[in-house]
Amino acid sequence: MMLPNFMVEYHERRKSKKINYYDSEDFIGYVYRKKHGLMRHADTIETLAIRGSNTDYGFYSPLIKNSYNLGLISSDLYFNYHLYHQIKKGLPKLKNVVYFYNVPANGMSLIRLKERYRLVIYKYFFNIDYQERGFIDQKQERRIFKKCSKYSQNIEKSYYGYERKTKYIVTPPDLRAQQLLRENTREPDQIEWLRKLIIEIASDNINLVVVLPPHLTAFQRNLPSAEILFKKLYDLLDEYPSVLLIDLYNSKLFTDDDMGDADHLNERGAIKITSEVQKVMSEKGYL
Repeated sequence: MMLPNFMVEYHERRKSKKINYYDSEDFIGYVYRKKHGLMRHADTIETLAIRGSNTDYGFYSPLIKNSYNLGLISSDLYFNYHLYHQIKKGLPKLKNVVYFYNVPANGMSLIRLKERYRLVIYKYFFNIDYQERGFIDQKQERRIFKKCSKYSQNIEKSYYGYERKTKYIVTPPDLRAQQLLRENTREPDQIEWLRKLIIEIASDNINLVVVLPPHLTAFQRNLPSAEILFKKLYDLLDEYPSVLLIDLYNSKLFTDDDMGDADHLNERGAIKITSEVQKVMSEKGYL
C-alpha cells in the first residue's frame, strides 16, 4: 500500500541517523534577525513575546504597537528564564511579557532532544549556557560559532520578530501527539524555571501574560484533557494570581483553518490569537 506524501516524508526522516547541527544559513539567519531586530528596537519595546515555536508562529507583532516577537523555535522553560534575565536591562520601556505555553512545555529540555544543536546558535547570539553539559561536541560548537561570526544581513526597519511561515511539521497528528505527550510528562520537569521567571518578572514590576494556544482537532483528540495536560501550569498560576492566563486551548474562536499543522498556527490564526491577546490585555489596562 502506498503511503501519502506526508507519511513518506515522516518515515524517511525517522530512518535518518545523521545529526542535524542546524548550522544552515537559513537557521543562523533566523536567529541573527531575532537578535539584531531586538537590538534595533530595544529602546521602544513595551511588549515582548517569548518562548518556543508557538510564540514564533503565533504572536503577530504588527498588531500590537511597540511589541516584539522573540519566540525561538524549540526553546524551553530553562532557556526562556535566562533569556529574559539576560535581555531585560536593555529594554528600558518594557511593560509586558507574553509567554505562549504549549503541550510539551512541562518537561521539555532542549539539550536532551535531537534538536539540541539549535542551542549552539542560541548560545552564540544570546550568551545563554546549556542547561546540562556533555551533550554538545565542543569541536562542533567552535565550528558553528565561527560560522555564526561570519554571518551578516541587512534587516528591514519594519522587522519586529514575526515572519510569515511557509513550512510546517509534516508528522501525522496522532504521532505528533505521542511525541509531545512524552515531553509533557517527562520527569524531572522544568516548572521551576517558570516559577523563577514569574518571581523575577513580578519583582521587575512587569506584567506576565501566559497564553495557551489552540491546536488541530485531530491532534487534541489524541491527548488527555487540558485539565490533565496543563495541571502543573494551572497549579502554579493558582499560587501567583497576578499572572494573567489567556486560555484558548479549547476556544471556539478557532477552527482547523487557523492551523498550519497539528500544533502551530498559520498567519490567519496568528492574527486571530494576537487580536484576542490584545483585547484582553487592553481590558486589563496593560496596553
